Amino acid sequence: MKIKIALLGLFFANNIIHPIYADPLEHRLEVDKTDMPPITEQDDVKVEEAQEEEAKSKDLIKLGATITMGPAMVYRNKEWSSKNSIGANLTFKAEVPNAWCNQTATFNIAAACKEEKTTLSSATVTIGKMTTIGYASTILSYEKADGDLLISGGKKVLQIKNQHAFDWFRIGYAIEKPIALQVGLFDKNQAEEEKSASKEKKEKKEEEGEKPKGIRLNKVDALKEKDRPFKIKNSFPSFGLNLSVITDDLNIGLSGLGRLSDYTHSTDPDAENLPNKLAVTYGGHLGVEYQVIPKKLTITGQGAYVHGLGDYLPGLAAVQSDEERKEMCAAYYLDKDKNKLSFIDAWGFGAALSYCVTPKWTLSIAGSYLATVEDSHKPATAFCNQWNLIPKVAYKFNKHFTFSGGYDVGNESRVDATKNKEAVHEFSGSIKFSL
Repeated sequence: MKIKIALLGLFFANNIIHPIYADPLEHRLEVDKTDMPPITEQDDVKVEEAQEEEAKSKDLIKLGATITMGPAMVYRNKEWSSKNSIGANLTFKAEVPNAWCNQTATFNIAAACKEEKTTLSSATVTIGKMTTIGYASTILSYEKADGDLLISGGKKVLQIKNQHAFDWFRIGYAIEKPIALQVGLFDKNQAEEEKSASKEKKEKKEEEGEKPKGIRLNKVDALKEKDRPFKIKNSFPSFGLNLSVITDDLNIGLSGLGRLSDYTHSTDPDAENLPNKLAVTYGGHLGVEYQVIPKKLTITGQGAYVHGLGDYLPGLAAVQSDEERKEMCAAYYLDKDKNKLSFIDAWGFGAALSYCVTPKWTLSIAGSYLATVEDSHKPATAFCNQWNLIPKVAYKFNKHFTFSGGYDVGNESRVDATKNKEAVHEFSGSIKFSL
């Protein structure tokens, strides 16, 4: 007896507990199961949903990383050049249950790291499934857009967006911080006169050892310049609306955006208490994606029209950032003595086709066209139209590594055809590692 008590004390002292299982009750009692309700498919679905919810609750924080190396060969103006881009994308996602009015708050943060700098790609918090606040793509963009198309607007802005879902139909609206409207001066006649009369001045400056300054066909107002006639304030937010139809095979998105920009005009730099004027610019975008064969053959089509919103489309935004031309793609004026702004109208369309030959091999091709409405006031080097075509092939080695290669050809036409440059041909490859 003393030995048994000592052994029991030793087990409890070392926290060793052995569970004891009894025989099932049905082995000892006979139960009539004829009155018990049968297990149905709905019960199985409920069990599966409960298991999924339990799995989600265990993974409230997700981290992701993607590293891409992209060697490329570019052929332009009868010359070859090579480049290699290396970048990384980092993502962070966290869910906080019952964070606001018994609704889950989801935090999403993404950063893009390049050789030169690191930038914030997006930073949002979504409350429930309706309200999103933070730094994200403008509502004018299409969620299924191909980023290589000239009209795939993906500008990032600060916004508050609300979305309502009614089965397959969704409606969303947003208040956004607008991209700051800039104003350019198109002064063709003055530039041509200066060109014709500048030969003697140029020779004189060369004799004096002074470097001649280049003459621009159009100019951009410096925002910090005191005596510029148009002073843009950009103090109003922009408003956007999105209508979507989403099913298993079809995704349709129609978006519209309006930007209000207030400004004052005066040729007197010391003028005060000037009345505010309002510039209204707007645009729309339509995107359609259809899975002809689910997870195998997908077709995407897009169309866009903008009135003074060229800086929201990548094709025109690239022109605005051109250091050689400094051409405005949204708004301009002709005479500083006239307080009237002119807005550039542009339209475009694009399409993409993706075909999964095998689970590892994917073939795709994308192309787009972008054009501006004719305007006799534009200088010779101004943007007229542009097109591009991009076929690609990708091989998914495993869930972490993807190898791809592509060919990108594109050409831009200017107002004066004699100012056109040769088409750009780019052969590129990519090695992508993701977690």
